Amino acid sequence: MPRGAGVPPSTAGGGLGGMVRAVWAAVRPVTGQQWFLWWCGTVLLASGLVHGVIALLDGGPWLGPVSWRKPVVFGLSFGLLAWSVVWVLRNLRSRAWGWVPVGLLGATSLIEVGLITLQRWRGVPSHFSRDPGFNEDVFSWMGMSVVLVVLALMIMLVWTAVGFRGARVAKIAAVAGLVAQLVAGWIGRDMIVAGEAVVDATGQVPFDLVFGAAGSAKLAHAAGIHAIQVFAVLAILLGTRTRVMLAAVAGYAAVFAALAATAYAGRAWTSPAPLIGVLGVAGVVVVLGAGLAALRRPALG
Repeated sequence: MPRGAGVPPSTAGGGLGGMVRAVWAAVRPVTGQQWFLWWCGTVLLASGLVHGVIALLDGGPWLGPVSWRKPVVFGLSFGLLAWSVVWVLRNLRSRAWGWVPVGLLGATSLIEVGLITLQRWRGVPSHFSRDPGFNEDVFSWMGMSVVLVVLALMIMLVWTAVGFRGARVAKIAAVAGLVAQLVAGWIGRDMIVAGEAVVDATGQVPFDLVFGAAGSAKLAHAAGIHAIQVFAVLAILLGTRTRVMLAAVAGYAAVFAALAATAYAGRAWTSPAPLIGVLGVAGVVVVLGAGLAALRRPALG
């Protein structure tokens, strides 16, 4: 069985426990590069969870330029990304130069989330600061770290496209997930542009970031960021069912496109244009169908 498509017989077992063991068998780190990235992801996830507890105890606002939401969301998102790339690495031949994208992704993710977390503890906005000195420098450093994350993901995408050794289902999932991640990065760039425009116009850091009147930039951005986790789990459970995986990718792309189009149109995600709304709903139905297919007959051994 191609690596990444299923799991060894020793991990087989029915029910939720069997599926969890199947996912762990496919994503657990083996090489030094994988362990490095796995530990970076673990630190980031732990930070996100700890700050989630702090947010509950503190009782402060969840939204706004200075809130516990930022270390929570960024920690969890970057941590899941690191773990997802470990799964991709499991399906690639180990190369010494692999330390370049792995090191960039792991180190810059820690730096990015670390700076965001630092600013929350200092009680100042992490994004869009124009305060001369340290705060402005932090925002600049964050921008540079994101550029390096994108560079690492671009290298990973090329490496995956030409050197993937796992099952076809897994390759589809990995390539589509990395592409979605890069598209989400482009949306993130536009979010920064929109935020800086607000600062230029008002002199204030925006309380919430939207495109136009009510476009949910964050939701569209998040949909792209987390596609790779959805695709990875589906690929692990689907085994060799390529058509179902292709349908899932097409469905998710429809949802992602609908959310992005609605956001850029300046409309709330609950009020899309009719045709865009139909596209999004159809995509959700297809993705849920693929998920049910994976759950009903998971590839556990």
